[in-house]
Amino acid sequence: MHVATKQIFRALVALLVLVAPCDFAAARDLTEILTEKGVLTPDEAAEAAQSPPAQPTLQYKQGSGFVFTTPDGSFQLATGVWGQFRYTLQDVDEDFTDAKKSTEDSQSFDVPRIRTYWKGHAFTPSLRYEIEVEWNASGGDLLRNVYGEYAILADQWLTLRGGQWKTPFCRQEMTPDSKQEFNERSVACQNFRFERARGIQLYGTPMNSLVEYYLGAFNTTGRNGPPNPDTNFLYVTRLATNPLGAVGYSEGDLQDSPEPLFGIGVSYGYERARADEFTTAATTTTSTSDPDQLVIKSDGSPQNRVPVQRMIQPYYAQLSSPGALTAELQNLEADFAFRWRGLFVQGEYFRLFVHNDAWAKAASPSPPFELPQSSFQAWGYYAQAGYFVIPHKLEMALRYSAYTPNEDDRVVKPNGRRIEPFQTELLGAVNYYFWGHDLKLMTDFGPISTSGVEAVDGDIETQNDFRWRVQAQMYF
Repeated sequence: MHVATKQIFRALVALLVLVAPCDFAAARDLTEILTEKGVLTPDEAAEAAQSPPAQPTLQYKQGSGFVFTTPDGSFQLATGVWGQFRYTLQDVDEDFTDAKKSTEDSQSFDVPRIRTYWKGHAFTPSLRYEIEVEWNASGGDLLRNVYGEYAILADQWLTLRGGQWKTPFCRQEMTPDSKQEFNERSVACQNFRFERARGIQLYGTPMNSLVEYYLGAFNTTGRNGPPNPDTNFLYVTRLATNPLGAVGYSEGDLQDSPEPLFGIGVSYGYERARADEFTTAATTTTSTSDPDQLVIKSDGSPQNRVPVQRMIQPYYAQLSSPGALTAELQNLEADFAFRWRGLFVQGEYFRLFVHNDAWAKAASPSPPFELPQSSFQAWGYYAQAGYFVIPHKLEMALRYSAYTPNEDDRVVKPNGRRIEPFQTELLGAVNYYFWGHDLKLMTDFGPISTSGVEAVDGDIETQNDFRWRVQAQMYF
């Protein structure tokens, strides 16, 4: 055989041996035959018989997106996109309908969340990371999660994390937005949570989450907020147990759990925050009857993104010098969750204690400025239950929630009656899961009642609205 032809033939045979979809025993038989015929030298035959080099893998994993892993497993990157498309119908109580105040019936389409995520590990499976961004954001609020963590002790006994993520305070808040039974969290959790913040945390979930513990210190300025203006931090601790196995942080019993599972937990958050972190100088645009109202800075961006601070903000709206007062917040929470054979039940109770430092270096401000109460308390709770009438597919759920931003506050009616401002919601939900939480269609509906609100005629009444939402979600 011609020398050049023989070399080409050898190369083709070697390549065939490396990539052919046959087992390696067959490949070795072929090299033996070619060696006997003199096509391959013994050294070439030994090289061809070796297993092909390991290759990086790329595969799709439900709940993790597209996962790239290096041959030795030292590096891994999972990436994907998820989003929600929503229709909302808002039927406003006719006694409070006022086009000038934008309080009237409405319907709209929205994309409340559209996000991209990257997560995995680097150098070693013990060194993990996650980045998540929200594309439907404004005012520099793009970043949601960005953190790195290292497993100091194996088997989930001890992990150190640093960066920005959700503080471990509210069970429903710790449950991802994509794994809820309702379109949004309860009004109680929405207002008492600390949401995301930048900081550090030690945590562990050993023995299949028989015990969960979290200890963290965070900035008081919230998600994507500025650096702390002083030496104060938000401190959050959580302790939970799952005696019969991990309940997890996902609503609904999609797995149709054959054995009952339940978990209970308590959380505590403490922070001292200067009033100018969550309010501006006195303004006529705030109202104690609207706890969700934001104070907007001159550039049009929100003053802060810390829900619990935003809830109490109206009570600091008449300060002439917010930086001269510091609010001390002690936030308590207790929760439970239960799942079994398609049934899921969950509830939480919140209690907030607020103490305000007196102005030692300044006299009490003159009208229209005024100091807030020296101390006050807020409370909230919710309970919800869902059941899969068709296992893994069709679920029906019910939730009731209530909260007040200040149980000592009273709104005075013209007749002298004093009303405590609070809000309640009673929602029903029907959800269909095409592919678990990754592909589902949700709808929730029900009345939302807010007491102590000024009606169009000037009287102080309870506003009874009705809301209906339909949402499609895709996660991949």
